[in-house]
Amino acid sequence: MIIAFCFLALLLATFVGITQNAAPQVLALTGVSLLFGTVCLARQTAARRLGTTKTLCVLFFWFAVVHIFSGYILADLTTEHTSIRSNPETFYATAMLINCIGLFAGAVGYAWKVNYSDSSIIRGFPLAVNIDLAERLFRIILLIGSGLMFFVYWKLGAADYLSEPAKWPVMRYITSDILSGSAQEEWLVNRAMDLLTVSLPLVLFGAGKHPKILRILPALIGCIALLLPLRRANLLAVALAVLILVGIERRNVYQFTRKVLVCVAIIYILSQCIFLIGIIAMDVSARQVVMISSTALPEVRDLAWTLSLLHGESLNGTTFVQALIPLPSIASDWSSRHSLRAISTKLIGLDETSETGGLRLTVVGEGYVNFGYVGAIVAGFLWGLAVGWCELVIQATGKNKPEFVNYGAALCFVWICFLVYLAGTQAAASIKVGAILVLGVAWASRERSQSAQLRSLLST
Repeated sequence: MIIAFCFLALLLATFVGITQNAAPQVLALTGVSLLFGTVCLARQTAARRLGTTKTLCVLFFWFAVVHIFSGYILADLTTEHTSIRSNPETFYATAMLINCIGLFAGAVGYAWKVNYSDSSIIRGFPLAVNIDLAERLFRIILLIGSGLMFFVYWKLGAADYLSEPAKWPVMRYITSDILSGSAQEEWLVNRAMDLLTVSLPLVLFGAGKHPKILRILPALIGCIALLLPLRRANLLAVALAVLILVGIERRNVYQFTRKVLVCVAIIYILSQCIFLIGIIAMDVSARQVVMISSTALPEVRDLAWTLSLLHGESLNGTTFVQALIPLPSIASDWSSRHSLRAISTKLIGLDETSETGGLRLTVVGEGYVNFGYVGAIVAGFLWGLAVGWCELVIQATGKNKPEFVNYGAALCFVWICFLVYLAGTQAAASIKVGAILVLGVAWASRERSQSAQLRSLLST
């Protein structure tokens, strides 16, 4: 009955979005109602099925709700930086409602998965893994990724720009006018970043537990290499994965993660202000400080901007199709031209400069620009199923479980609840490479003799 009522609420919200698209107050109020329903549904599901509301995925839904609401409140501060020439309030309210509909559909998918799935969720995975051998393999992968990163940036002469802080943000775009790199070099940096993002969390965690020079040195090299492109998503992904591993080890993953995430969010916003203020000007007003901090939450604004530029046109699934093509982007011109980054940069007129990563749409926003409200609901529901699966995986972790299982659960949470949610198909390549690496290392370091015992342990 609850699921049926939720689907009815989605249909009603969609009806409001279609018929009241010129009434931003109505759209915003409907969106806020859905945000409230999202939190209630996630908490009710966790309490009923898992016996507690203090789970990592419930915490994520809280952060997602705050993220959307804050993004809507702050969106108007950056109007002058976009090309929304008329009715920006309507576009922002529409973008908020789309994200709220998708997030509520995600909560429905989460409830469906948690309520109707078998608790013994981890099956068929090589669970019996020699963790010491796995760490050694990941250290090798980490050093390969670091070497590749250092080589590409050295080849591009990035050392000459490191002394100029104003140029640091642009260094993340290899093909920009400053670095003048090729598409192949950008692809190499992206793959190096994938190697680092997957391997560094376990290496850092191992170095923290057993601080030895042979563990600390590769971790330090990896951190320096990861910092070089200044890509916030990858830095946060590594930090979150390590944080979750520490929380699982301390048997306090919910409260520990909540406290640290709040602190990290505050530090991140402050650092964003200090960094950008130092680049732009010395004398800034209080409004400018708030406006600069709002750039950390651009998803609602960017979706509104995209809607204003599309003028009602649809992408008809092209961004999802390109994400499924099994060829590297440098080997498929069609794929590179139809990625969300390429399409959004072309829309805002920056496709020639190559100094932007494109607009940031959530997976829900991407579903909408491809298939309208139906796409937002379906994308949100399917993503919610993945969140529910991730919740069950995390519930199967613990201090007495294999460390590799804990590590895999932490990565799954980061991939699904962070990268996919915020980046949509733009995270597809990183996740595919990461999954291949994790499964490859698990297979190479498996211990067959203990497999049956560990599977029995996980089912208890």
